Amino acid sequence: MLWGVSGPLFLLDYLGAVAVAVAVALAVRELTGRRARGATPDRVELAYLTDRALLACQVGVAALRRAGGVTVGELATLQAEGPPPPRAPGLVRALHTALRRPQTWAAVLADPDVGRALRRSVARLARDGWLLTPGQRRRVALGTLPLFAVAAVGVTRLVESAVEGRTAGGPASVAGLLLCCLATALGGWWLTEVPETGAAARRLLRRLRREHAELDPERRPVWQGRDTDALLTAMALFGPRPLLAVDPAFAVQVGVDPERDRPRPERRPARR
Repeated sequence: MLWGVSGPLFLLDYLGAVAVAVAVALAVRELTGRRARGATPDRVELAYLTDRALLACQVGVAALRRAGGVTVGELATLQAEGPPPPRAPGLVRALHTALRRPQTWAAVLADPDVGRALRRSVARLARDGWLLTPGQRRRVALGTLPLFAVAAVGVTRLVESAVEGRTAGGPASVAGLLLCCLATALGGWWLTEVPETGAAARRLLRRLRREHAELDPERRPVWQGRDTDALLTAMALFGPRPLLAVDPAFAVQVGVDPERDRPRPERRPARR
């Protein structure tokens, strides 16, 4: 069956099969976790959806800092002063509890109460459909199997043609099929990297980033006069760079890399 058509025609059929397999893989990815239920995630949870646990903790400690509840001490230690903000999320309260005595940022991240608060947040996000469950992630990974099956068919044609002396087409067809098989396998391998967030969470993040586009660090927003809500929203949606612009010394203390996370300087036009 694999040799009943000429090389160019088989290559066209192969590309059509690849297109169908890619469509199946992408459809499974987009439909899995398409619906979410429950309340919209708060800013700490949005930060987790954006860049997982470290950013969630950075947003939480920034909330404490802006409320006047965290000071920087000697030997790169942090300490909480006063009560946590009212109606603070569970992770913020856990960070406040961990900082009742001076600790380094690394020790705060390793605190058992902080870890438990993070696990509770992750469990709620998964229960409400914002994060994919292990079963859903396996389903997305299995959606790439048609791609590997198509690649296997192409490789089988090439190998058996070489072993049994059958023709797989001219040199151009053989080279094209070989390259297509390699690209198909690499594409399938790339698609097996399953995102932790579901389709509903990705849609939510895209919508919120459009609504708050003026807070994108790439647009170099002016932070003077903006309130804490704007800062925390910007961090939750775009990463920790806004904290580096508002409170650089504290940002470094909580793990923000000044070199990697600082906005790139604008290029000046060359003088003529």
